[in-house]
Amino acid sequence: MLLALAAADSPAMAADASNLPAPAWCPASGPSPGMANAALFQRIAEKAARREAITLVAIGSSSTEGSDLSDPTLAYPTHLERHLNALLGSKVVTVLNKGKGGEGVPETVARFKRDVVALKPDLVVWQLGANDIVRRTDPEVTARSVEDGMLQLATSGTPVVMMDTQTAPSVAISPVLDQTQKLLKAAAKRHQALFWSRFELMRGILASRAASSDDLIRPDQLHMTVPMHVCTGKVLAEAIATELRQLSTTLASANH
Repeated sequence: MLLALAAADSPAMAADASNLPAPAWCPASGPSPGMANAALFQRIAEKAARREAITLVAIGSSSTEGSDLSDPTLAYPTHLERHLNALLGSKVVTVLNKGKGGEGVPETVARFKRDVVALKPDLVVWQLGANDIVRRTDPEVTARSVEDGMLQLATSGTPVVMMDTQTAPSVAISPVLDQTQKLLKAAAKRHQALFWSRFELMRGILASRAASSDDLIRPDQLHMTVPMHVCTGKVLAEAIATELRQLSTTLASANH
């Protein structure tokens, strides 16, 4: 299995990142995301139904940028774009990768005006929490930065998907893990963002014994393997597409 993971992170495989299949252990769907602001997501559902161009910004740290990988295109945003287009039935979705390795929540929020708001995306996927947890940042400090970021996005009218931390040994030993996870979920609920838990997805895979930690996490005990990036993009795409399909069904019913 480790040889397979090494091959998936090779330059030759990186050149064909857009066609990497999801690993056999990747589930068809993940944990049910929280409720989102229907009015904001409705605009995306309408655009998808009309086959109009949809722009997503993926922002966060190395899990988004892919700075720890041999090629950044191996990171989950590439696979999110591919699977979303396949699920929506046309190539209308473009995912802009605005990740920056090593950032905590305050550093990412400081870039929102330039890397999110100015781009006027239809949707933002905000991957956050991992570095703050590993560094044992005071959860109250993290909470203030998350609130600042969510208020900026709310002012711009941009719907948000919040993606939490990965399951990794370096994350698991942090004393602020539980409290940080709770504050992220609370912020998502308060601001009606779609909360998509990468942590629960990975924990579920491990609990099923379909894969080992070595299949999901690289030897540094923190970053995701390429197969886990592919799985993340695929399952997140399914969650977003499901939300859009449900809204489209509701809209169709309301118009009859």
